[in-house]
Amino acid sequence: MDLATLFAFAVFVIVMTGTPGPGNLTFLAIGASSGYRTAFPVILASQVGSLALNLSVALGLGHVMAGGGPVVTIFKGLSMAYMTYLAWRIISLSVKPKGEVALPSFWEGVLIHPLSPKTWAMSLVAFSTFLAGNGLSVPENALILMIGFTLGGMVFHSLWALVGVSILALIGDGPLMRVITVVMAIAMLAATVWALLI
Repeated sequence: MDLATLFAFAVFVIVMTGTPGPGNLTFLAIGASSGYRTAFPVILASQVGSLALNLSVALGLGHVMAGGGPVVTIFKGLSMAYMTYLAWRIISLSVKPKGEVALPSFWEGVLIHPLSPKTWAMSLVAFSTFLAGNGLSVPENALILMIGFTLGGMVFHSLWALVGVSILALIGDGPLMRVITVVMAIAMLAATVWALLI
């Protein structure tokens, strides 16, 4: 892989992991409702799921997903169901009294990327555009894909969560914050629907 291709891949990762999507909007909402300390373990868990997804794409599952058919239909249903559940969890954290709702778990974080249509799309595009046919072995390409998206995910998920923390610090934990959290949860669902339809 030449330096120009590696640079283009890095720019792609930055753009894709830095822009709004189900993951970033989830961490923005968690940061806003419960703080960065709550968001960070879920961010780490999300990267475990991201590693598994990117490894699967590099090993060929991406071809199955790109081919459409019943597997993709099932994925879309699972994706929408999980993102709806996640939106409900985020709203519950904000609306119900502190301590009444359990904080997001490790496993809830792990499933964010494998069930996010945006994550699948960006992994498939990255692999097919920058890595497939570059002369490197499958393990080498898998490593590049996983490292790139893990670094991007850790940095940008953290930044989105910290923006949420800043919103909380600015307006406090009152009715306006609850409205903002509901809007963010709806935006996350809207981003999921948009990604599923393209």
